[in-house]
Amino acid sequence: MSTEAGRIASHGRGGAGNLGKDDPNTYTKPSDLVTPTLKSDHYSTGRGGSGNIARNDPQHPEIARASQDVEAPVHRDAEGPHHYGRGGAANVVSPSEREIYQAHENNMRKSEELRREQGSANDTKSLVEKGKEFLSKFGKK
Repeated sequence: MSTEAGRIASHGRGGAGNLGKDDPNTYTKPSDLVTPTLKSDHYSTGRGGSGNIARNDPQHPEIARASQDVEAPVHRDAEGPHHYGRGGAANVVSPSEREIYQAHENNMRKSEELRREQGSANDTKSLVEKGKEFLSKFGKK
């Protein structure tokens, strides 16, 4: 089935009874991917706890935006036995020596590309430096 209308989706865990035609009305649209503008007085910067609630300063919306932006970690290929899914020996994959070598080379390439994107190692900010820079935004009026 090459058309989107004929996509098959899994609804739930396991079993052929959970497979069926996908509902085209639930497909992600470009408008679903737009970052929303915060309109409330307070916003959440993480999961749970009152320490993750911050005041929204309408004069400095960049602070709220920066506190909610998260950079995804770079995906690394497994360089050894890896477990996928839940339980059972059938979910363990033991790659061959060649696959381990290829994964290692691929990971090294990704790391090098990331270093180039972020600048040289001397120019790259540490996590502590990034945190200090972020917190300094709250002190500015």
